[in-house]
Amino acid sequence: MKHADYMEMLPAAALDALDAAERRTLDVHLATCAECRIELEELRAVTALLAYEAAPVAPPAALRTRLLAQLKATSQTPRAGSNGAAGSTPGMDTPAAGAPNVLPFATPARTRARGIFGVRPLVVLGTLAASVAIAALAISLAVLWAQNRRLQTDLARLTQNLHEMQQTLTVVRAERELLAAPDAHTTALAGTEFATTARARLTYDERTGRAVFVATGLPAPPPGKAYQLWFIANGKPLPGNIFTTDASGRAEVRQEIPTAGRHAQIFAVTLEPQAGVNAPTGQMYLKSAA
Repeated sequence: MKHADYMEMLPAAALDALDAAERRTLDVHLATCAECRIELEELRAVTALLAYEAAPVAPPAALRTRLLAQLKATSQTPRAGSNGAAGSTPGMDTPAAGAPNVLPFATPARTRARGIFGVRPLVVLGTLAASVAIAALAISLAVLWAQNRRLQTDLARLTQNLHEMQQTLTVVRAERELLAAPDAHTTALAGTEFATTARARLTYDERTGRAVFVATGLPAPPPGKAYQLWFIANGKPLPGNIFTTDASGRAEVRQEIPTAGRHAQIFAVTLEPQAGVNAPTGQMYLKSAA
């Protein structure tokens, strides 16, 4: 289980709502996780206060009438010795016929038979109200926890998007500065018979050698192969960076052209071994005009 899964179990644990297996699993985790122990203690403290937060509940208006009717319907037990029977105490008046007797204290069995309204109804109703409040809090905590997890996921995604946008912005600024350089040059490359729809553009600063190469329409190189950029000056090819394409056939390369290659008459791209070579050996896929 992940740490987040244990955190989700804490609200239920604070309410003693976990089954035995879940409780054992959580106890093992709590033994080594101080964060979850602190969180559980705080949740239990909040739960303990709920009984004091529950508003007093007044009993229904008809409750007194129902209780009195129940008492009247209860069978009466005659006192020993009444109506002159043997065992009567001398000197004591015998109640008149039909007079109600004093009811004895209810036995435990009779008390249970009366149901929850037979034992301190205000306390019972207050306890029920507190239970409802605790259940509502547990549901609220679960909802808030789920919302918090969704917000954390959204924040992580937005942070990643922001990072990618910052990287893109950095690249755009670098290309803009390169294009604005007084010694900047841009050369177009066209596809050969091996990639007739391929196109590319090489922008570089003749003074510093900073270069950006962007190609489209190139086929994906086979396993173990990669494309390599070449700077051909006075008939001598100088190796550039190796690269591959994405699923759409697009590639983007940034590098610093060596001094000897900054005055190249031809720029080309060939298909070479993945590690690159010092002299071209493969087919040419892109080439600039001479």
